[in-house]
Amino acid sequence: MERPLAESVYQWHGDPGQAAMARAPLEAAAALLEEGWRVGRHPGAQLYVSRFGRPVVEFACGEAAPGVPLTPESLLPWFSASKPVTAMAIALLYDRGSIGLDDPVRAYLPGFGAGKEGCTIRHVLTHQGGFAGAVNHADQRPWAEIIAAICAWPAEYPPGSKAGYHSTSGWYILGEIVRVVDGRPVERFVTEELLEPLGMTSSFMGIPPGRIAGLERRMARVQAGRLFGGERPFVTEDFIALVNDPAEWSRVKPAGGMRGPARDLGRLYEMLLAGGRAGTRSLIDRRTVALFTACHRWGMPDLTLQNAPLAWGLGFGLHGNSDVSPSASRRVFNHSGLVSTVALGDPDRGLACVILTTGLLPPLANARRLREVSGRVIAACLPAATGG
Repeated sequence: MERPLAESVYQWHGDPGQAAMARAPLEAAAALLEEGWRVGRHPGAQLYVSRFGRPVVEFACGEAAPGVPLTPESLLPWFSASKPVTAMAIALLYDRGSIGLDDPVRAYLPGFGAGKEGCTIRHVLTHQGGFAGAVNHADQRPWAEIIAAICAWPAEYPPGSKAGYHSTSGWYILGEIVRVVDGRPVERFVTEELLEPLGMTSSFMGIPPGRIAGLERRMARVQAGRLFGGERPFVTEDFIALVNDPAEWSRVKPAGGMRGPARDLGRLYEMLLAGGRAGTRSLIDRRTVALFTACHRWGMPDLTLQNAPLAWGLGFGLHGNSDVSPSASRRVFNHSGLVSTVALGDPDRGLACVILTTGLLPPLANARRLREVSGRVIAACLPAATGG
């Protein structure tokens, strides 16, 4: 049974034509998200679009929780779309000369062994570390115990010889390297060095417990999306309960635990498209941004992702990601998150786009959803002689 359409929220930032974008395809993208809400694909969704650093539209539909409208101010889980934030923490350390990409992880974490001694920071960023199965997103152990478990995990293959998406384990290791090198826990480093300078003030890598009560009404809960035909659930009810548990919101998970509105994640991609600049301030050297968003792995079957030969940057997916429309340019960089979210930067178009939903669908159904929405956003880009 189709549910009644909740009141949707558009926030237009002036005439889309000022950013060389057409309104109708953007409205069509929003309509797809509305349709997804109406048929039960997701309880709610957000869309954020900017071009040449100029915000164009913010859109929200559905409910954050039963009886609570989802708005552009709602905080949604980003899941693995969080990974580029952690990657940029590593980029900042590299930029400052504090680490080298081909340094062995063991240089910073001496206990990192069990056949993984040859693993470098670059291997971790490109999912070639050989320890994908060490921990998973539902692991509730304290930080130090998780790090110790990953360090002791036997290598699944010699690092660098094969590839397999490390959904969780690699990003704990990157977060621990940040802590060891800088002295600040990764969540504090990220907040002070990235989120605050970029104005991402409603986003968190672990919400401080004292702030949860004041944010709870803005927190969007996830559900399994309504299934059709031969689709089968991708996540369990226990996992959904974990994600929606307020106690979970405070846990620091550098691989996929961030929460915030779509506009905040869009600001990260705007900074990257601007060559590391945010306003008049340079946060990351332009050459470092180019390095991290370039291709570092290609043609290798991914043992975790059904042997798909996907291309990877340093913490970013590249052209050919199944959750981004193939109409994106060859230089697009992106990251999706747990069958529900995707964020992308398209340098050839100067386009930043973030799609966040709260309905967890089977992978193919989700890929269709995100490809269709991102394709309409890309179709809204008009020819432009200059950057806005």
